[in-house]
Amino acid sequence: MGKSALLRRVCEGRRHVYFTADLGSRRDQLTSFSAALAQGLGEPEWTRAVLPSWEDALRLCLDRARGEPLVLVLDELQHLVSSDPALASVLQRLWDVEVTSSRLSIVLCGSYVSFMEHEVLGVKNPLYGRRTGQLLLRPLSFRNAARFFPEWDADRRMTAVAILGGVPAYLQRFDQALDLESNVVASVLGTGAPLFDEPRFLMMEELREPHLYFSICRAIAHGHRRPNEIAQAAGLAERGSLSPYLAALREMRFVDRQVPVTERNPERTRRGLYRLGDPFLRFWFRFVLPNRTALEAGDAGLVWRRKIEPHLAQHVAAAFEEAAREALLERNRMGALPAVYDRIGGWWRGRDEIDVVAVADDGPVLAAECKWASRPVGTNVLRELEAKLAALTADLERPPSRIDLALFSRSGFTPELEEEAARRSLLLVGVGEMLG
Repeated sequence: MGKSALLRRVCEGRRHVYFTADLGSRRDQLTSFSAALAQGLGEPEWTRAVLPSWEDALRLCLDRARGEPLVLVLDELQHLVSSDPALASVLQRLWDVEVTSSRLSIVLCGSYVSFMEHEVLGVKNPLYGRRTGQLLLRPLSFRNAARFFPEWDADRRMTAVAILGGVPAYLQRFDQALDLESNVVASVLGTGAPLFDEPRFLMMEELREPHLYFSICRAIAHGHRRPNEIAQAAGLAERGSLSPYLAALREMRFVDRQVPVTERNPERTRRGLYRLGDPFLRFWFRFVLPNRTALEAGDAGLVWRRKIEPHLAQHVAAAFEEAAREALLERNRMGALPAVYDRIGGWWRGRDEIDVVAVADDGPVLAAECKWASRPVGTNVLRELEAKLAALTADLERPPSRIDLALFSRSGFTPELEEEAARRSLLLVGVGEMLG
């Protein structure tokens, strides 16, 4: 997510010690930390010394911060705790006793969400209740992610982000001098490509029984979104046995549970649908994992042309809907919509579905459809949206005070639709306007 780059930028211009842990032993970690401490404090006499314990190391930091501020960043904290489980207790003891006499600021950072939430922020952890702030770095928005490709047109930028998602390290892999196929082959599909095994590595680091999680994610990527469908496609005998696996995947942000925006009890409803929480995960589990044998045989170009390219527009369409929701959320924050809405999401009931719906508790509703198609959107799409409004209205807690409509398009709009939009409250948004 770029957390280390962000923290290093924050440290610029500040007196700081930045230490990134690895998989070494306790002594190896202390040796490396001693060197980082010497460099950060500008005290070369510590370069060859090795602090005997983490308590000594942290006491030294506290001492050096009594006169002027010092920022201490412990990055990849999970490796430090793995080599010395007592570290959290040492931090807690020193912090409780000596924090008021020092100007030391400590940033604890880790790559694994489950570790940070349970082992650092959890109620049973020694550091519980002592944090002065916390931040979960999320993927970049579609709009910000698209800024990695300023030389490309909006269509290609949207496609690139729909493949890579919002992780800065992934976005940096694409070369704007190459075409889309060459970029995907070089960065994702080739056996030596940097992202070829990325989701597998992430899962193997955090999860036991990764093969079951792989099966679940693959089932979701291929359109099985309800628990009974997922369980059957993943080969789990009973739907109930799926629950702990879905809970773990949701905790890791690998999987999201979505409910209709009109739902009054989101946690209890049976209308919830699951999806992979990141565009790159969806791309990988849909196109890379199932074609792994061919890819490992060196047939990346063939896999692209026969297995990916014919279905790519469908894959991008799902991301385009997400981008439309983000665009409406941004406009909602700016007060640039017909009303101020309390909830924005998708809506479905039976066979009826609307891509994006915004609901205000005081009555106004906005409904929108998104079309990632090669032809301009026409009045027929508007009529189809209008035909679904009766079902949407019936699903609301009370009749809406007003309903406004919006259409999002890859390829613009027909003159007839633009004329109608000029006569009524109809918002038309193209992909270029969405991404900026």
